[in-house]
Amino acid sequence: MFGAYIRAVLNVGVAVLVAALLQFIIPFFMPFMGDEESLMYRSLDTLADNALMIMLIAIAAGLIARAAVERSPRGRI
Repeated sequence: MFGAYIRAVLNVGVAVLVAALLQFIIPFFMPFMGDEESLMYRSLDTLADNALMIMLIAIAAGLIARAAVERSPRGRI
């Protein structure tokens, strides 16, 4: 389980960098997405705003899944 914690810490660092990169790059693509009221524009804007939170939730879900696998007897989940 300690290996999973170490990977999670490294993944958090990568998630912060990727979220910062997305927040920097996505505004350049926004004019190509059409009208500000379109679904594509609003979805991409929401993704840029919440990218870090989405990645942190995914990392936490991975840790919970790893804990469930290691808690159960071998061969049974």
